[in-house]
Amino acid sequence: MESRVNYTAIGIFIILLTLSLVSFAFWLGKYNQDEAQYRRYKVYITESVSGLAPEAAVKFHGVDVGKVESMQINPRNSEEVELILKIQKDTPIKTDSNAILKFYGITGLAFIEIAGGSRTAPLLSSGSNTIATIPSSPSLITRLDESLSNVASKLSRTLDHADRLFSDKNVENVAQSLEHLRSLTAQIDGYQGEIKTLLAQSVSLEHNATDSLSAMKEAAGSVKTASGNFNTLVQTKMATTLQSLEATSKASHALIKKLEASVDRGDYDVRAIAAPASGELSTLLEQTRTLTNEMEMTLHSLRESPSDLLFKKSTPKPGPGE
Repeated sequence: MESRVNYTAIGIFIILLTLSLVSFAFWLGKYNQDEAQYRRYKVYITESVSGLAPEAAVKFHGVDVGKVESMQINPRNSEEVELILKIQKDTPIKTDSNAILKFYGITGLAFIEIAGGSRTAPLLSSGSNTIATIPSSPSLITRLDESLSNVASKLSRTLDHADRLFSDKNVENVAQSLEHLRSLTAQIDGYQGEIKTLLAQSVSLEHNATDSLSAMKEAAGSVKTASGNFNTLVQTKMATTLQSLEATSKASHALIKKLEASVDRGDYDVRAIAAPASGELSTLLEQTRTLTNEMEMTLHSLRESPSDLLFKKSTPKPGPGE
C-alpha cells in the first residue's frame, strides 16, 4: 500500500523553519550588537535595597542610561548587596562618580542614580577580566535615618539633663534665690536717698578734684617760672662776680709785671710804683666783697622763706629789739 505524502504540508513546514532560523539569526546578531553598546559595572550597597528589582532603571543625572542586570548578596561580605549595572558605553562614568539608591515619589519603586563626576577626572575603566566598581553613597533615607538617630540621641541626653536641672531640690534652691533677690531689691529701694546723695557728693568731689588739678597745674607753672627766675638771678650774680674776680686777677697780674720791671731796672721805690694800682685793686676787691655779701643775703633769704620765690608774701622776721 503506497504511503500518501502531503508535499504541501512538508513545504510549508520547511518554509516556516527557514524563516524561524533566519529570524533567530537576526535576533542573535541584534542582541550581540546591543551587548556591544553596553558596559557592566559593579556596585556594593550596605543599606537595604527594598523596592529595587532587576531591570530597574539606572539614571545618570536623571537620564536613563541603563538598567540593573542582577542583584545578590555579596558572597565575600554578607553585609553588602552586589549589583551588576548594565550601562551604555558612551556614558561618562568617572572615577569620582557615586551610585545612590533613590525612589520614585511615594510609590516605593527604587532606581540607581549615578551622581558626581568632575569634568577633569579620568573615566572609570575595567580590566580585561574584571568589572569596574562604582563607589556607593548613602541614600536620602539612610542619611535622614542617621540624622534622626543622632537628633533623638541628643534629645534624650538633653531631656536627662533637663530632668536633673529641674529636680525638686534645684527648683527649691531657685525659689530661695528669687526670695533673697526680692529682699535685696527691697533693701536697695530703701537706700535710694542715700545713693542719690552719694552720687551728688561724687559729682561734687569730681568738680573739686578738677579744680585741684587746675590749681596744681598753675602752681607747677609758677614753680617753673620761679625756678627760671632764680636760675637767671644766680647766673647774673655769678657772672658779675666772675667778671670782678677776673678784673682783679688782671690788675694783680699787671701790678706784678710792674714790680718785676722796676726790680729789673733797679728802681726800689715800690710804694710809688704800686700806689696807682693798689687803688684800683682796692676798688675791685671792695666790689667783689659787695657782690659776695649780696649773694649770701639772697641765699639766706631763700633758705629762710622759699615761698617768696612763688608768692612774695612772707614778711621778714623782726630782729632783736624790733
